[in-house]
Amino acid sequence: MNILNYKKVHFIGIGGIGMSAMAKYLRHHNIEVTGSDLVESDITSDLIHNYNIPIYIGVLPENITSEHDAVIYSPAVPEHNIERQEAYNRKIPEFSYPELLGAISSTLTTIAVSGTNGKTTTTAMIIESMKHLGMDPTGIVGAILQKYNSNFIAGQSEYFVTEACEYKESFLHIHHDILVITNITEDHLDYFKNLEHIQKTFETFLNNKKGSGVLVCNTQLKELEPIIKSAKLLQMNIIDYGQYIDTTFELSIPGAHNIQNAAATLGVMEALGLSIAETKEYLAKYFRGPKRRMEHVGITEYGAILFDDYAHNPEGLEYLIQGLRDFYPEKKIIMLFEPHLYSRTRDFKESFAKILETVDILYLFPTYRAREEHVPEEDFLLEKNIDEHKVQLYTVRQPEAFKEMFMSQKYDTNYIVITVGAGDIWKKGLEIKK
Repeated sequence: MNILNYKKVHFIGIGGIGMSAMAKYLRHHNIEVTGSDLVESDITSDLIHNYNIPIYIGVLPENITSEHDAVIYSPAVPEHNIERQEAYNRKIPEFSYPELLGAISSTLTTIAVSGTNGKTTTTAMIIESMKHLGMDPTGIVGAILQKYNSNFIAGQSEYFVTEACEYKESFLHIHHDILVITNITEDHLDYFKNLEHIQKTFETFLNNKKGSGVLVCNTQLKELEPIIKSAKLLQMNIIDYGQYIDTTFELSIPGAHNIQNAAATLGVMEALGLSIAETKEYLAKYFRGPKRRMEHVGITEYGAILFDDYAHNPEGLEYLIQGLRDFYPEKKIIMLFEPHLYSRTRDFKESFAKILETVDILYLFPTYRAREEHVPEEDFLLEKNIDEHKVQLYTVRQPEAFKEMFMSQKYDTNYIVITVGAGDIWKKGLEIKK
């Protein structure tokens, strides 16, 4: 499949972060694009006004016409979707987002960034560093990069940098010249059986290498042992980014986990034969990172510093909290946490509770169910697992009244406030921003 041969393409679920980036990629190549989604959002507004993409809110068969050469659908869109059925009836080719990502990766020199945590920030670091060093890659990222205000970064070189998500094995469509694995932990257990299942999937992903292939990883991580063993059997060139982990290295953004992400980036620079010193200087002085990754949002009315972060698993939360403690040792941390998915919350409720107890004040919001059915009795599943002797806990049962509840506390410059979760919790930060 060469998607660039098509003239008009329709996206089902175009409001997704990956889907919207792909739509921008096609518009960049002068392909006419239409799209549909269930709700309006900042993403759909951006596509309409800045990329001239007509978007229909709602799923309707008439959104698909004989003028369309292909239909692209989000992995979340089922086969019985009305628009997919219309495409089938009209004999219009259908491709999933991962399939399209795979087709692009097969034609360009691809750097694929995978792992449980740190994918987005590492991808951003690689793209920004390569741009700075004159390599000019094309990039597709699972977040809006602050520097470019986009999740799609156009490039003129042969290089393509993309996140490679393991969920439902979607990354198995991607063909890679350089594969980055940031780390592996148990996650997405609504799909994977256990850690071994996840490791086996990553081992399978190694086989998508082009040529001899390059693997960039921290060889000291125990969870990567079977993957590294498989990479050696495949005679891949293994670059240990552990050699670049330097705790004295001061980045432009806080967090020891970002030192790890920077080290992975330096491993990629080594693979490309680019300057390690210039990359370190850029990351220390100029890197801004993706939105919703330790993003500085502003201040509250009474002077508390306001941040936002996408962390939604226990490891991500731990990295985040420790980063804030290191950067602001004198301040108290107030977290507005929205659990993401009932299944993830259920699987890791003890780990979540243990980590959430390390902040000073916790506002617990209802679970963001995303693709799952509503289970009202589990909206506050973590509440009974959290020890209120260790953290001051507020359960936000009426989110619409949160602003008044929060502002009455008058948190001042002695506090950091951070909204955390993969759902809509960031909007609460805007409500309390001065």
